[in-house]
Amino acid sequence: MLQERQQAAAAVTSEDDLHMSNTLQNSDEQPAATDPLLAGLLPEDIARARQLAMKNYRRSWETISERSRFVRRRMLDTLIRLGAPLSLDVIPAVESTYNPYAISHSGALGLWQLMPRTAHGLGVRSDNKINGRRSIEASTEAAVSYLLQLHQRFDSWPLAFAAYNLGPNYVGKRLAKQPWSAADGLDAMPVPSAARLYVQHIIGLAALTQAHEFVFPEPVKTRPLELSTPVDIHRLAKLSHMSENDIFRYNPCLNKAQYLKKTVTIHVAEAHYQQVLEQMSLAGPQFVLRTVRKGDTLWGIAREHHISVAMLKELNPHIGKMIHIGLHLKVPVGNLAHASAHANPLLPSHQRLRYTVRRGDSLWRIARRFGTTSKAISRYNGLPRNGTIRAGDTLWVKASMSPS
Repeated sequence: MLQERQQAAAAVTSEDDLHMSNTLQNSDEQPAATDPLLAGLLPEDIARARQLAMKNYRRSWETISERSRFVRRRMLDTLIRLGAPLSLDVIPAVESTYNPYAISHSGALGLWQLMPRTAHGLGVRSDNKINGRRSIEASTEAAVSYLLQLHQRFDSWPLAFAAYNLGPNYVGKRLAKQPWSAADGLDAMPVPSAARLYVQHIIGLAALTQAHEFVFPEPVKTRPLELSTPVDIHRLAKLSHMSENDIFRYNPCLNKAQYLKKTVTIHVAEAHYQQVLEQMSLAGPQFVLRTVRKGDTLWGIAREHHISVAMLKELNPHIGKMIHIGLHLKVPVGNLAHASAHANPLLPSHQRLRYTVRRGDSLWRIARRFGTTSKAISRYNGLPRNGTIRAGDTLWVKASMSPS
């Protein structure tokens, strides 16, 4: 339900993999199953899961580790508050490789790859300012609370992970036909092989981090700060001598790079907190976006913002003599009543996805899921204006980060 990425893991047959297998089995740091995620599992299941996780994540662990620095401290704080096993912090490594901006082919989003409907049911809310599925606190609280519910229902962490991946009803039906316990071994879990591999990756990473073979770096401590508006976050970061885009790495929930009216709370590293606080009043935007409306002309927009048409064209070299309704123009600050904010620069503007239509889907629902429009999907796939879609059809979708 939440994660539909296809992960293929070939059988470990190469000399390198056999050497790795022997190293893991002979290691002096074989972990005792003290981690709740490993409790009750067969030693050979833990060893096999470690082997698979090492094989499939050793090359990406450096990237995962670097990304984790920006978000993991607040994630751990949430796990502690909910009384959940801290080793659940490996799940975002499997779900999103710790990329809070990751979006799947099915529309799952964020560190925990929450689907829109699931997120909404778990109380995660979004608006045009903030995307809750990308919020570290909101998404972690929702995902972990859900995992704790699944663990209580199935009385097993492996089954809870399988249910997170496939849906609890699906797993429940499988178990009704074929009961399973940890003593039967992970390979005997009555779920598809992709879901079984997903479970093994989580178990394996938990074992590897417990044994300190994979190590998360010390996460950055942050402090919350309510921004004074209007504010340009790029300008604020520059004035505070922060690395470019770091504010958006600490705050992946942000939809915008400028907040013009309503306040928003962000997190900043403790080391930069005082500088950001002192520079807020100086970080007003110098330029904003102006959306072209019915009846607008270049001359009229230039006059509204006290610049010449030549200057307007210089600021917007992509425009010609004609402009159309809905076009965004960069203009100097001067009329915030009709301005819109620049987008968070870490949001991919478009991501080309191949989507399989499901039962109950409509073009409107698919468009809302991926942050586009039904008209754009129709045009991109050569569909007639009032064309119908059916379950099983495949569509190309240019996805963006939807606030839904």
